[in-house]
Amino acid sequence: MALLLDFLTHNYITLMILISLSVTIFVNKRLAVPATGYFAAGIVTLLLITVVDTVGFQLEQGRLFIGEADRLYQLRVAMTALQYILRPLVIMILSFIVIPNKKSLPLYAIPAVLNAVVYISACFGSTAAELVDIGSRWHRSVIGMTVYYTEIFYLFLLMMFSIIYFKWDELKRSVIVLMIVLQFILATVLDGFGIIRGYTNVIFAMGMLEYYFYLSVVYQYEINEAIAQKELTITNHKLSLLRTQMHPHFIINALSIIRSLVRRDTQRAVQGIDAFSDYLKVHIRAIQTDELIDFEQELRHVNAYLSLVQADRSRQIDIRYDIQVTDYMLPPLSLEPIIENAVKYGTGKDNGVIVISTQEVEGAVRICVSDNATGNPEQSKTIKRTGIGLSNTRQRLSLQCGGTLETEQTDSGMFVTITIPREVNA
Repeated sequence: MALLLDFLTHNYITLMILISLSVTIFVNKRLAVPATGYFAAGIVTLLLITVVDTVGFQLEQGRLFIGEADRLYQLRVAMTALQYILRPLVIMILSFIVIPNKKSLPLYAIPAVLNAVVYISACFGSTAAELVDIGSRWHRSVIGMTVYYTEIFYLFLLMMFSIIYFKWDELKRSVIVLMIVLQFILATVLDGFGIIRGYTNVIFAMGMLEYYFYLSVVYQYEINEAIAQKELTITNHKLSLLRTQMHPHFIINALSIIRSLVRRDTQRAVQGIDAFSDYLKVHIRAIQTDELIDFEQELRHVNAYLSLVQADRSRQIDIRYDIQVTDYMLPPLSLEPIIENAVKYGTGKDNGVIVISTQEVEGAVRICVSDNATGNPEQSKTIKRTGIGLSNTRQRLSLQCGGTLETEQTDSGMFVTITIPREVNA
């Protein structure tokens, strides 16, 4: 009981840190933070060091009844050797986390093996390592410094591979690694020269905790980046698909208009083909980019389409403008599909009126397209089934600028309203 109490008292801070690290690892189990197994191995190793250190201290103080002096000497040598064999393993395990080629780990383990050989030899009477004699007097040889050389070697690996692994351009993160490594080096040097003893285990435990939090933050950052990149890829695929769907939709509508002209008036059909050529030039340029464009440029796209429509003089369509705001941007071909629907469903053969207006509202710009379609239920259902045009426009507005598209059928006609947040255009 006294031995257990002494163990808890002697290693209280170290144990508290290791418990905190263990609980954190357990709580984060679902996050699957890489190298969790290495940290578990490091925790077990450091716990063994604290046990060995406590037993060695008890032997030194004569609190454990061992019997003969020779046996006491052998046990103290064994505890000292075991402690210095285990100590470099903590840093070695941390460095193994960031070494990229895991197949080379046995090669990097050679310094720890050589250090173990040096200290194991002490248990068989060799004086190559640091030992304690019966009179509790310590003596050290040059070879006995292998524990410190080995720790410095693994600290160098930890620093080098951490900086390489987490990229040179992330200097702020590299500074954190340097701080952790410097803590380890300072504890090792001060203990090696006997300046400050008894804090090595605490520093090692604190360094493990810091390094785990560091890796967790980096891992979470990389996960968020991967998710953002995947969402961006999905968004780009959606936009590409939407543009691909819209392209034949517009062409079919335009060709349908030209076809109707060919049957009635060849000269007007030629004019329609010329207008269709201008329309295609504008349209192809528009679908080749995901960038937002000026409203005035989008209005030119609309006018190119309306020129084609108005080539069919059998249809009298009155286009009215109430443009109060133009200094904003929107996805290409946002307005044109709405005008197409207004032409196709919202106007008859005579007296068709389409009004295009823009106005500033609180924190946004509002574009409204209205026609004088009657409000009969059958036509309303037809408009809702316009499919690719309005549906794609609604999705593209949402994906590219957070905009919305709303439709409303009234007795006086159909109203389509686009709202684009100003913050997107800031």
